[in-house]
Amino acid sequence: MVNEGEGGSKTQEKLPDLDDETKKLVHRLNRIQGQIEAIKKTLIRGEPRDCLKTMQLIKAADHAMKKFGEAYLSSHFDECMRQGKSPEDISGELKSVISSALSM
Repeated sequence: MVNEGEGGSKTQEKLPDLDDETKKLVHRLNRIQGQIEAIKKTLIRGEPRDCLKTMQLIKAADHAMKKFGEAYLSSHFDECMRQGKSPEDISGELKSVISSALSM
């Protein structure tokens, strides 16, 4: 993950050893963060706004966030199954997750 340090220089953040699924989720978040940062920099710099480009970035970030949520929920469900949780626990968690997802 790349973060801007003091003075705007970019530094590489060392992530712990992660499983492939988590790495994919972090990668998705990094792409979303990049899209949002591009919009933010345009606003901060006071640059002339390219409305079409900005709307495309907003749409891309929104879509990417939805796809991240889908991937995260799928991963979470798989993790529940691997942990051997009871069907009642999984059902309760699943209902809560679905309710949250649909209220976004």
